Amino acid sequence: MRRILCEAAHAANRIRCALAEKSKALLARRGRKRAIFALADKLLKTVFVLIDRGDYYRDAGANNEAMSVERNAPRWMKMLRKYGYIPARDIATP
Repeated sequence: MRRILCEAAHAANRIRCALAEKSKALLARRGRKRAIFALADKLLKTVFVLIDRGDYYRDAGANNEAMSVERNAPRWMKMLRKYGYIPARDIATP
């Protein structure tokens, strides 16, 4: 169980979420290993609360809509140019 929680804490540390912010704050004060254990403990407590409430996890620190737009905007712009809604840029001009 400890290994799985620590692996999940490492993963949460690498993405943009409220848990990553908590981990960065702990990292400055306590060090890498203790920050990972503290984050794993927080994950475990969060999971138990969610199971008890029968709810699902909503991250307070992440704006999923903004991340979706950031990730997909280049593809959307390419398709709009392809179908003629936006004039194509000249290749010579940057």
